[in-house]
Parts: sequence; C-alpha cells; structure tokens
Amino acid sequence: MLQLGSAPGKGFWARHRWKMLLSLGVAGAGYAAYRFYDAHQKQLVRVEQRQLEEQAADELVKNQLQAHFENVQRISDTTTLPFAMHYLRSRIIEELDISHLTERLLQGKGGDSTALTPKEKLDTWERIKILSFTRTVSSLWAMTLLSLYVRVQVTILGRHLYLDFARGTDGAQLQAESDTFSRNGHKDFLATADYLATYGITALILQMQHAATEILKEKQLKDPMTMDQVLQTMLEISDQFMSLCDDNSWINYLVPENANRYAQLMAVASSGFDDSSLVMDVRKLDQLMTETRIVLASDDFRNIMHMSLRKVADLVIEDLGTQVGATIPPSGLPLAKLLARVAQLSSALLEEPSKNKHIQTIRSMPEVDLFYTFLYANMPPQT
Repeated sequence: MLQLGSAPGKGFWARHRWKMLLSLGVAGAGYAAYRFYDAHQKQLVRVEQRQLEEQAADELVKNQLQAHFENVQRISDTTTLPFAMHYLRSRIIEELDISHLTERLLQGKGGDSTALTPKEKLDTWERIKILSFTRTVSSLWAMTLLSLYVRVQVTILGRHLYLDFARGTDGAQLQAESDTFSRNGHKDFLATADYLATYGITALILQMQHAATEILKEKQLKDPMTMDQVLQTMLEISDQFMSLCDDNSWINYLVPENANRYAQLMAVASSGFDDSSLVMDVRKLDQLMTETRIVLASDDFRNIMHMSLRKVADLVIEDLGTQVGATIPPSGLPLAKLLARVAQLSSALLEEPSKNKHIQTIRSMPEVDLFYTFLYANMPPQT
C-alpha cells in the first residue's frame, strides 16, 4: 500500500516540482527584496537625519561666525575708529598749533619793544603759510588713510573667521578659538589703529612739512589764489609727500614694522613692564600685520587711496569756497588772507566718525566698496 500510495505523490511532485521551486524562489526573493528595501529605507532615514543634524550644526556655526564678525565690526565702528580719530585730532592740533605765531604777529604790531622787524614779520608769515597747509593736508591724508586702514583690518579679520569655518571647524571649537582669538588676536590687531596717532604722526607731519615747503616756496603771500589753485596746491603737496616715501615707507606711519617691538611698547604702556606675553599673541599679530602690509602695498589699494584723497580734497575746497562766500574775485584772494581758513579746514576733517561727512563719503564710494568686496573674496597669501 505504501508503494501504491507513493506513486501519485511522486507523480504530483514530478509534475509540479519546478512550479513549487519557482514559487519558493519568488517568495524568497520577495522576502529578500523586502528586507533590502526596509534596510535601504532605514539607511535613507539615518542619512536624512544626519544631514539635518549637520545642517543644524552648520547653521549654528554660521550664526556664531556672523555674530563674532558683527562684534568685530561693532567694536571697530564704535570704539576703534572713534578713539583713534579723537587721539589723532588732539595730536595734530598739538603738533601743528599756529596760535602762538598769530599772537606774535598781533603783538608785533605795537610801537614798543615787542614790534617785529620786517624780516621777523615775513619769517612769521612764511611759517604760518607752511604750517597752515601742512596741518590741513596732514589731516586730509591721516583721516583718509586711517578710515581705509580700519576697514582693511575688519576685512582681514572677517576673512580669517570665514576660513576657520570653511576648514570644517565645529561650532564649539570655533567658539572657543573665536573667544581666544578675540582676546589674543582681534583686540590687539584692532588696537594698531592707534599706532598712527601714537607713534607715526610726528614723522608723518615732518615729512608733510618738507613737502609743503617744497611746493609753497614759489608761492608769495601777496599772490592771489582761486579755490581751484588752493585745491591744486593741496594735491601737489600730497603727491610730493608720497614721492618722498620711498618703497612704500608711508605704510610705517600706519602699521608697526615689527610685531615684537610693538608688543613690547604696548606691554610697557599697559603695565609698565616690558613683557609682551602680558599683552598679546605676537605670532598671530605678526601674521595679521604682514597680511595688512601686503594689502596696503598693493596697486589696488593705492588706487582707492588716491581716489579717496581726491574726493575728500574736492569736498574740502567746496567747504572753503562756502566759507569765503561770493566776496572772492575771479582772480582769487591774496594767499595771506586765505591761510587762516585753510588751517581751519582740518577741524572738519578730524571730526568724530559719526559726524564726519568725509568718512561717510569714503565709505559710500562704489570703488572703495568694490575693493573691499574683492579683498574679502581673494585675500593675499598667508606667510
């Protein structure tokens, strides 16, 4: 009976064996496909989750980066430049005070022993002539270059922060480095904006005085001058000043030549001890100062410097024309009568930044804005 019963089973299996194997194969493949699909979907979910987490982390870092850069910009706009301009104003007024010369002329008019001889009177007037133009052109040059220099500082610092982010620094590390850099790098680098007024201004004024003496030696006090001629004279003095600065030596008025030496000066000024480690990260400061010097020595910066100086000089002469009014004849006024007004032009040039129309004019120049945009995008190579 077993043999009889097994024949139909064997026949059934023989007839349907491939169908059953195919069905089992399909079912197995379906199950495998399901497992693969399920694993793939879970993997996609994990990838999407990781991407969301990375995006959130990147957004956090970008926000921290933006906040820190805005903090640097705020410090520069509200503290660095205003303080530097205030100190610069006091130094120029101190170094180029002509009140004692005008008082001497007034006192010398008497018929007593205080009367000046013709030669003494002429020498005093010549001195007033030189110092009046030196004061205004020095103010023009120093204000313009300081305004441009501070913006270079902020652009370089912003670029450093961007590169830190681009290298993949995570948020916590960036924040820690940012805080440390703020204490040991940014703050001290921004403080170099005071270098011009503290250390560079005396040498700048002396050089500008040499330039003014050379340009004004042929201009007599009685000679009439129009507003255009006053403008041309100021520009010639500025050009002569730059020609006296061999190998871009004018940069030394703005930026310390040696970071270590500058650190020592700052240490003594702040604590009374010659210990630069108390003040700053000299290595980082040296790197930033080197990059700054490269920028200032570039042809592109020289171009915007000349454009800015010319733009401000035009505004200054407009102010002078307004002060003189319609009383000036077509041939101009005697130079002697213009000197007091020329000297007074420095006051508006050295006004605090929030009220200084000349600084605002420089900031609004399209060429200047374009220069800093390119500078941020294409910084000079690090050394």
